[in-house]
Amino acid sequence: MFQRLFRPCALLLVLTMALTACAPASSTDSVVGSSPAASVPAEEAETSPAVPALTPEPEPGPVLTQEDVDQALTQVMERYSAAGVTVATVEKGQLSRAGAWGWAEKNEREMTPDTKIRIASISKVVIAMCAMAMAEDGLVDLDAPISTYWGERAVNPYSKGQPTARTFMTHTSSIKNLDTARGLSKLRGILQSKSSWRSMEPGNGGYWSYSNFGMCVLGTTLELASDQLLDDYLQKRFLEPMGAEASFFGGRLKAGEVADLYSGGSVSRTAAAHTGQSVPNQIGQGASYFPGGYTTSAVDMAKLVAVLANDGVYKDPVYSCTKVTDTENGTQLAVAELLPGQFKETRLLTEESVADLETPRFTVDLADYSTFEQCLILRRQEDVLGQDVLYYHTGSAYGVFSLMTYNPETKNGVVVITTGARRNMNERGMYALCYDLMEILYEKMEEQPV
Repeated sequence: MFQRLFRPCALLLVLTMALTACAPASSTDSVVGSSPAASVPAEEAETSPAVPALTPEPEPGPVLTQEDVDQALTQVMERYSAAGVTVATVEKGQLSRAGAWGWAEKNEREMTPDTKIRIASISKVVIAMCAMAMAEDGLVDLDAPISTYWGERAVNPYSKGQPTARTFMTHTSSIKNLDTARGLSKLRGILQSKSSWRSMEPGNGGYWSYSNFGMCVLGTTLELASDQLLDDYLQKRFLEPMGAEASFFGGRLKAGEVADLYSGGSVSRTAAAHTGQSVPNQIGQGASYFPGGYTTSAVDMAKLVAVLANDGVYKDPVYSCTKVTDTENGTQLAVAELLPGQFKETRLLTEESVADLETPRFTVDLADYSTFEQCLILRRQEDVLGQDVLYYHTGSAYGVFSLMTYNPETKNGVVVITTGARRNMNERGMYALCYDLMEILYEKMEEQPV
């Protein structure tokens, strides 16, 4: 049934760049790929911003074709079932291709690469990127005791050292993995209670314990340190410069652009219910959304992955403009065309911050799965998916199984988000459907272009 529903979703050029003539592309409706040129009236082009500086020499373009992505989806979905699947790729540090399969809303809306899905625990990667950016901006000290921001009673009474933002980013804060919670007063009360803490020294990898509640604390610590909502900071610091539309708060999005979530063949959360949530307006009110509530498309999540893969830089495609005359009515138009291999580069994180995120702190050895190295939120494995090294994170909630990976050496990466699939985790600790799709795409990315 799903094969008949599949409609190839070719990546489009960001045609809204035509509205600003030769300005860099920055639309959430489309991403880099192959597309006809776009045109606007010449008088509009004349008032547009100047062309940004280009990279000195054109860089090699992506190896993947849209046909590669579509075929990979078809091949994998012959072996798996799901309500919907969406995928986006990064090549050489730039967003390249995307595709989708199945339904965003069964029998009503097809899944597209731009459909937004609650991405589950990959949300933690977004928090980590915000933490590093806030540290760069002088808003937070990642190595300061959290009592600096929560008050002197927010301490672990059983340890000499005290938890910091950085220990929360390695799941070694020493806080117990309590139920997620929100509200500044409630969270502060938990942090001040002796019963909330484990008898261990924060930062000790031997006591690693994956903690969703810890992300409630980490995200709110960042809010307290910066005196603003984390989501507001995210929008201004990352999403707006990249032309991405996403949020920790479903209420900031529209139901028609968000997917229903399916689990076991039935709806676990409708798009209307998700986008109908109230939007927090006070620090701490959104804490329970931080562990897994980030809602984004595969395309816009891949933009963040591209920043990590490209050592903190986001590459925006640029275009040339040519004035032409419409022979039928004599109207002058400005035709905008992609300049292959040339980009406006925007640094969103320093190389040092990305290196810090990627630095292994210790090894985690879980039963039945491959060991991995714990970095700052990110995980690291070697010899996986045909890559010498990969950084990654998984996500699962409400029937969503998601996986993001990237190779810092090749600067290639993939994001896969599924809904309504079966929970099938392989020996690498990654969801099998996502893994198998990525395996095909990574292999294709390493082929020499014809």
